[in-house]
Amino acid sequence: MTILALLALLLPGLAYWAWLGRRDQDPLITFSQIVGISVALICLLAQGVFLLGGHFSRASIWMLLAASFALTLLGLIKKGVKFPAKYHHAWIGFIVFGAVIAWRLFQARDLLLPNWVDSQHHYLIVRVILEKGGLPETLSPYLPVPFYYHFGFHAVAALFTALSGMEIGAAMLVLGQVLNAVIGLSIYTLGTALWKDWRPATAAALLASFATRMPAYYLSWGRYTLTSGLVLLPLAMAAALMLLKNKQRKSEIITLGILTAGVLLSHYFTAVLLALFLVLAALAYVIPRWHKPLSAVLELLPAAGGAVLGLLLAGPWLLRVLRYASASPGIELTGVETIQSIFENSRWEYISNLLGPASNYGLLAAAGIGLVWALIRLKAVPFALWSLSLGVMSLPLGVSFDPFRPDHFAIVLFLPIVLWVGWLVWRIGRWLSNKINRRWVSTAIFVVFVTGWAAWSLSLDVSIVNPVTVLVTYDDLDALQWVQENTPSEARFYINTTYWLNNVYRGVDGGGWLLPYTGRWALVPTVFYGYSPDKEVVLQTREWGERASQITTCSANFWSLVETAQLDWVYIREGTGSLQEAGLQGCTGIIKTYANDTVRIYTIQP
Repeated sequence: MTILALLALLLPGLAYWAWLGRRDQDPLITFSQIVGISVALICLLAQGVFLLGGHFSRASIWMLLAASFALTLLGLIKKGVKFPAKYHHAWIGFIVFGAVIAWRLFQARDLLLPNWVDSQHHYLIVRVILEKGGLPETLSPYLPVPFYYHFGFHAVAALFTALSGMEIGAAMLVLGQVLNAVIGLSIYTLGTALWKDWRPATAAALLASFATRMPAYYLSWGRYTLTSGLVLLPLAMAAALMLLKNKQRKSEIITLGILTAGVLLSHYFTAVLLALFLVLAALAYVIPRWHKPLSAVLELLPAAGGAVLGLLLAGPWLLRVLRYASASPGIELTGVETIQSIFENSRWEYISNLLGPASNYGLLAAAGIGLVWALIRLKAVPFALWSLSLGVMSLPLGVSFDPFRPDHFAIVLFLPIVLWVGWLVWRIGRWLSNKINRRWVSTAIFVVFVTGWAAWSLSLDVSIVNPVTVLVTYDDLDALQWVQENTPSEARFYINTTYWLNNVYRGVDGGGWLLPYTGRWALVPTVFYGYSPDKEVVLQTREWGERASQITTCSANFWSLVETAQLDWVYIREGTGSLQEAGLQGCTGIIKTYANDTVRIYTIQP
């Protein structure tokens, strides 16, 4: 069922390709575009139903899938399915892609639920989408927060969960890792558009899949929305380049529009990265043609039209985002350490860690050489300028691009790094082959470099998940299931907390999963409460989180918090958080109700 559900997710893109796709391109590129178009179309369909005030039922989902399947068959019958024979390497590529999926799933082998802090609200959003039958107006009854978040991953994850019958957490883990593997194919597509050769593109894809720390490390952070954005970003960049460099069909303007809309709805940071690339590409195209400005602008119109189409398609949701974001209470932080101040204290060390480990530093150096060489030779100028911009913004030099920090740029820097390394290795191999008149030398250099570097890096990434970021143990999962089965839906839990980022406190163990997993309210109901436009709600929740982070026993402060927040249960895990079992011993009105090896749940008597 999992495999069938994943295949069903491809039907929208497959139907699009059957009617409007190219038959003369590399099958690996075709497949990556099918994935990207599918993600984007699912986003747009979810947005459309939301705007119409409707919802999806199980019957309507199956009808849409059946219609996509029928359109695919009709398109294939009408236009055929032939691929050019010269891309015989594509079958090897699909086998390698399967190996990448297996590797990504292996890296997630020990996780019980999606990891770290952001995964909690990603899980909650998917849960609400499933319960409401589509994008929700708010996250009620769980949180009094209007929903205006980027939802690309959540919409696809909800559909995948419904089709596969999997539990939400397991579905998120599987889908997230599959999409992470697809990033390599998207890089291959962009590399082919840049270098007009599959070999440097293949090197880049393999390095991103097996050698670089990012994007594999996204698993440790639960960066699922960024993952979906990075599936689409290279595809949209490649589509824009193709429209700029060649005379293309009108359907490819639509392709760029759909992919651009998908980027805009999947992750706002990747949307900014795409906008930056499109602006640089337009300038790099028009400036050398300044003596024929009208002709240059006319030739730019297809790419510009595709980008504008994408903006129009995603426009209704972006307007909603602007409306609610402008209504944010903008609470001033006083006496609370902000993420900016934390970052300033160890900025160079932090960026260095993100760009590491040692094997990645070598790739970074090689990419720098390739980038400088390309700029000197005026090769791929828009991408070179874009890469240089990302590199500069990754450095903690005080250059600000609010609300994005240097670490945001650093964790996506792998994308230009692998592409420049792939190009450099390819160029060196070609030069040596021509120098000694041995064609096989180029292939040998390519194989030795990629396999050697991947082998060096693989051992460093077997345990990609940082143990510090694992919040849920087997004992937590057992306790959460007990809560779901044995407590009333209106139960309100005290949990241990700690400071997270600007204005927000978080749970430190399985207690942080009480709301998304069981639907029970917790003292800090995921960090998503910070999105509430209600200033009083945000301030009150922050105060509760701050007070709980300092409580060690059933003191007057504890009972005051119990009364104010109307708490009737306590969730603690041994060794995690400030309040432990020893601090509750002998406390009148605190009754141990559940216990396993490390988790304790108490009832608070009135």
